[in-house]
Amino acid sequence: MTPRERVLAAINFKEPDKIPTELGSTNCTTIARKAYNELKKLLGINKPDVLYMEDFQLSVVDEEVLQILDTDTRGVPGKPHLYDKKIIDERTYYDHFGIKYYMPENGLYFDMVENPLANMETLEEIKGSYEWPDPINPKVVEGLREQAKKLKEENKYAIIGDMVNTGIFEPSHYLRGFQNFLMDLVINPDIACYILEQMFNYQCKRYEAYLNEVGEYLDIVFVGDDLATSQTILMSPEIYRNIVKPYQKEYFKFIKSKTKAKLLYHSCGNITPLIEDLIEIGVDILNPIQVSANDMDTKKLKELYGDRLCFLGAIDTSKVLPKGSVQDVRDEVKRRIEDLGPSGYILAAVHDIQADVPPQNVLEMYKAAKEYKL
Repeated sequence: MTPRERVLAAINFKEPDKIPTELGSTNCTTIARKAYNELKKLLGINKPDVLYMEDFQLSVVDEEVLQILDTDTRGVPGKPHLYDKKIIDERTYYDHFGIKYYMPENGLYFDMVENPLANMETLEEIKGSYEWPDPINPKVVEGLREQAKKLKEENKYAIIGDMVNTGIFEPSHYLRGFQNFLMDLVINPDIACYILEQMFNYQCKRYEAYLNEVGEYLDIVFVGDDLATSQTILMSPEIYRNIVKPYQKEYFKFIKSKTKAKLLYHSCGNITPLIEDLIEIGVDILNPIQVSANDMDTKKLKELYGDRLCFLGAIDTSKVLPKGSVQDVRDEVKRRIEDLGPSGYILAAVHDIQADVPPQNVLEMYKAAKEYKL
């Protein structure tokens, strides 16, 4: 099989010749800058850093590295770094939403330290005081059609589209503050619904501009929107279903009206209480399968949802990749393939490969996946 055929088989619940693998096609399946520089050093590749996301210091993976790792996908990401921002100094900036980011000395990424709606007490104050940024910036999608069309014509790799920062729930609490927004869901639902609705409209306009350029070429389209911690979901199922889910449902419907691509959805943590809901509203592929979280047993997930949901991720980034031996990595790869494969599984790390992962373990993960005999 070609890499694209391998991925298409997996996401359509047919057995591929090998387990397909992914790296770098989305902002949640790439690699931290520090780890990537170590990987390039090991491989003898001397190329400058290009960042996928500045705040999390995530790297764009060079084609040369993808060839060595023999991955099966290629990404066509938007360019969020081209939105306007106000730089205070080399470790501080405000993004186009007015969210303040700061990187501590010797830090590995920027922390979110100020939320523009945090101190507003009423819906009227929010409506009257906050000006939403323009979602349309032609530079963010410039050149993407040509890139996607070329990949499609080559017909070698599965193409994944990611506009970056694509959620509705998660960026809403970026604006309001995490604790404030969770409280709003309970005691100020008018504020929560207003922010969610505005974010829904904002994201639809962004994805419309993006999918008008590349939608016809994509095999998979990505949305990231964390709903859980490692213990459980961030709100009750009832609040999710009454307030958040309707916006996600319409959002996914809108995206799917613009492309025939399968919908890849990312939420860290123990997402099991909401998996049936996510399938219902159009999720085809679930990521990252955080195996260190409660109730995220890969064998059980496959038994319960494996005929309706494809899985992407599952190689442990909390212990195995950063702290395990090469043999531990091989054992982890074998376990997850046996639990989640042979169809309906694309192998990758749980979320991005973190800064503390040694390059030998990165190489071994992809090598072991390709060597595994189905």
